[in-house]
Amino acid sequence: MASAFGYLAALLAATLTIYLTTFSASTLASTNATVNPPEIEEIIITGLKQRPLLDLPRSATVITAKDIALSGARNITELLAQQANIVSKSFSGNSKFTSIDIRGSGDTSVSNILILVDGISINAPDLSGPDFSILALSQIKRIEIIRGGNSVRYGSGASHGVINILTLEADEGLKGLIKLDGGSFNTQSQQATVSIADKNQSLTVFTRRSASDGYRQHNKMDGQDFLLSYHANVSDRWSINTKSYIHNDSYELPGGLDRNMLASGLADRRDGSIQSGAEGETEDKSQLIKASFQASNALKISSTLHYRERKNQFIFGESFSSTENQNLDKITQRSLLGEIVAEWHSPNDISFVTAGYEKNNGDYSRTNGGQQKINGEINSGKLSGEGYFIYSTIIVKNNLTLGFGHRKGVSTKLLKQDKLVNDETSTLCESTTQSTGMAPPFDVITFKSNCPLIISQLNHNESRWKNEAYEANLVYAINASTNLYTSYAETFRNPNIDELALSPPDLAPQTADRYEAGIKHATQRFAIDIGYFHFRSNQEILFRSSNNSFGINTNSSSLITRQGGELQL
Repeated sequence: MASAFGYLAALLAATLTIYLTTFSASTLASTNATVNPPEIEEIIITGLKQRPLLDLPRSATVITAKDIALSGARNITELLAQQANIVSKSFSGNSKFTSIDIRGSGDTSVSNILILVDGISINAPDLSGPDFSILALSQIKRIEIIRGGNSVRYGSGASHGVINILTLEADEGLKGLIKLDGGSFNTQSQQATVSIADKNQSLTVFTRRSASDGYRQHNKMDGQDFLLSYHANVSDRWSINTKSYIHNDSYELPGGLDRNMLASGLADRRDGSIQSGAEGETEDKSQLIKASFQASNALKISSTLHYRERKNQFIFGESFSSTENQNLDKITQRSLLGEIVAEWHSPNDISFVTAGYEKNNGDYSRTNGGQQKINGEINSGKLSGEGYFIYSTIIVKNNLTLGFGHRKGVSTKLLKQDKLVNDETSTLCESTTQSTGMAPPFDVITFKSNCPLIISQLNHNESRWKNEAYEANLVYAINASTNLYTSYAETFRNPNIDELALSPPDLAPQTADRYEAGIKHATQRFAIDIGYFHFRSNQEILFRSSNNSFGINTNSSSLITRQGGELQL
């Protein structure tokens, strides 16, 4: 482990040094010529191996920039909901608090479906899920949706599917774009993009401000985004990518509506209030560094280092702006991910192997009842994990390809549940006395007030899980444009930090056996994908249907089976 991380640090340090010394005035002297790449076969880059969409042993969807422009979608969650077997559920009327469900994963979909941006997860370690409001449709080049189990490559959280959102790259030359949008409910957006690039380097700056009053009352959303992206081919073998991203927003949630009041006409669907809703603000920062080394024609090594820090202050039923910080609740999340992946293929392109090692560390804290209020609760945790994976494909015949994969790893979560109480032993307390009229020593009672708050430990426990995942698949080419595929996968999903804090201590990871089969046909003018899936989940993590038992989440005591299919044209 230490040697792997040492190699990662050395690799990134070396490429960063080269990057700092090679950015020269030649970039600023680039011409304004635009190179339009020729149309090529659709290649899927998400997952264990780059391959044509036709050869993927999974039900998959690719959404291009052209598709986005023709979709009529206002945001990314509306766009995703237009795809087969995908459902979006929003608690706010905008994309900030919206969950994406693939193949009926239910209310815990935020922990079963992995959302990636340029290969990096934006899922939160709690039940809040990914924040889709940080993504602008105008910055998306394509979206790859891979349904089914992807635990071999991505580990926990990818048991029902993976959505990889790939952002635009800069065209050659000096480019600039200003975009202004407006719509109903005082919706507006201002965006500006400036990029400069030549064949070896590119630099992009993107900024956006978006705001809307929302469909319902007390439903405002105001966000600001800033992105700085740099790419360099520092030599024939080395390349590097860096991205710095900042997102800030303020929001209002309108709260729930009573079904009976709606039915009787006493409430309107647009009603909302500060008393039944919530208000808050978010600050989200991330830094990404990727380096790739083409060791030979057959071997490529890439490494990734990603840091993210997210803060969310909020309050229920009161005004955020007029509430003192000590009365606000706060979520703080910090995470660091490091990864090394090697890709090899045989000289005759018959065998392909992808192997990788990843390690992640993070901490999480959430208050309940105020950041600095007596009896306020603090749920915090330290999250860590590491995993190794390997995947191999072999072309047995010209028309038959087999694939096998395995992942093994360990995840650890240290959960602390604490409470803020008065430190009555402190000399800083204010003391008052009152006579009782009784005989000593009961003649005087001392009251203490305004004491400093200290943390009182309620419950500290550590969960450690050993996880494994497997995958086997087959693709049979009937002809150049038609493929049959079938696959089997064993997946896992670990409890998130909220589920651990709000559930019994014996809450365990869920596992599943997944079967999938289908047929794909694609020509230049027509494409069709018919897929069938069947999977059984063991100890699936569910929300309890009754409040009579302890905790919010529990493991299902019986197998849960899901089956269905997709038809895509």
